[in-house]
Amino acid sequence: MNTILKYILGLGIVFFFSCGGQLEVENPESLSPEQSLSEVAGFEGLLNTAYRRVHLFGWMGQNGIVNPEIMADNVDFNNRTGRFEANYVNAIRSHMGRWGLYVGINNLNTIIAQIDGLADLTADEVDLQQQIKGEAFLLRGLYYHEMAKVYGYEPGQEVNGFNLTVPLITTPTNTVSDAFNFQARATNTELYAQITSDLNASVGLLGDNAQAPFKATKASAQALLARVLLYAGDYSGAASNASAAITGSGVELISDRGAYFDSWFASPHPESVLEAEIRPTDWSTVDGANNSISTLSNNTSSSSQFILVGSPEMLADLDSDAGDIRDTIWTTLPDIPAGTRKCEKWQGEKGDFLENVPLIRISELYLIAAEANARGGNDSAAQGFLNTFRTARGTAESMASGQALVDLIMKERRVEFAMEGHRWFDLKRNGMDITKTASSGTPTLSYSDFRLLGVIPESELSLNELLVQNPGY
Repeated sequence: MNTILKYILGLGIVFFFSCGGQLEVENPESLSPEQSLSEVAGFEGLLNTAYRRVHLFGWMGQNGIVNPEIMADNVDFNNRTGRFEANYVNAIRSHMGRWGLYVGINNLNTIIAQIDGLADLTADEVDLQQQIKGEAFLLRGLYYHEMAKVYGYEPGQEVNGFNLTVPLITTPTNTVSDAFNFQARATNTELYAQITSDLNASVGLLGDNAQAPFKATKASAQALLARVLLYAGDYSGAASNASAAITGSGVELISDRGAYFDSWFASPHPESVLEAEIRPTDWSTVDGANNSISTLSNNTSSSSQFILVGSPEMLADLDSDAGDIRDTIWTTLPDIPAGTRKCEKWQGEKGDFLENVPLIRISELYLIAAEANARGGNDSAAQGFLNTFRTARGTAESMASGQALVDLIMKERRVEFAMEGHRWFDLKRNGMDITKTASSGTPTLSYSDFRLLGVIPESELSLNELLVQNPGY
């Protein structure tokens, strides 16, 4: 693949750093891949590059947060700058790009395939070796799930029987010749089986981690597995893993109005089970002013673009429950369109638009457990998780059952994760039409519409004749 080939061509001069320091050689730039991966520190450095890719602007640093909100019905425009306009109306080929994640996947494949080959390790190094391998399995599961969500249908939700997703590559590409070992697209069930296998392996290898929530733990592996199994329709597995992650994480729901508002100014977020850490060295102030989630959704600086605000439709769901503490982070301003409010979630609290990105919060686990139990027919268990969550958020308990219970849980997900990148995928994974805001002037996007899936890059189709394009493009 083009993305992997670019990685290979540069690998010979890459100098990997670990958290504890650099590999000690006289001329670091002369390191070959074999030399740099001859000790645990080299693998740790390679793992860190995979962590770093998560918060780049093309993924969770921006695109993965705002596009799923813009492409559905959770946000409207405050300033019309021309940015995201095509995504807003679901124009053809205006989707979310994730093909570049193969570069990170190759890093992770290298770790998983080669780290057990290290010899003469101390006891501490053996522990670190297994920790790194467990984190690599978790990250590979995260990477592939993000690709599965964009390029293919979830198992059981296929349109016209189309079940292809992305090529499943689990062996490292170490040479230029390896990069041309092309593969066809896997089926969605094959990919989800691999993701589930990776995350189960991660659960078995990981324990606690002093660097949590910035580094993976057993609880965060269980949390991600719960999310993946919910998407796959394995409701029993999703419920049990969510429950285990709730217990194992030690993270608690916020129930105080002031504390909930303040949580969005804290690093890490107090509810984070897994969080992407961004440091000042990771981007410049120009990057932040132009591309950060903060600049797009806030006016905390004169340099802010302040493009996006909450949609009236999403805010109506928020306002439907009296006492909801989440209304603290949606602010009415005189200079934004009537019926919309500013989102206070992304403050750039670390300075110069810089902020961490919560990837999985404890609230998601309660709602996964509630939804999985409800869809699996266990209304009583679903009500227990839902009402624990609703009580913490200042709203009344509910004894809804059946479809009404599922609908209430989906409403809670919409409100809870507004401007966090879930809305499009919550609709898609359930085979639902993509609803649109009235302001968009765009009709509801039918689930059978080909624009539901992302487009495979033409450059990849030209390079790999085994690839087929998604229907309709």
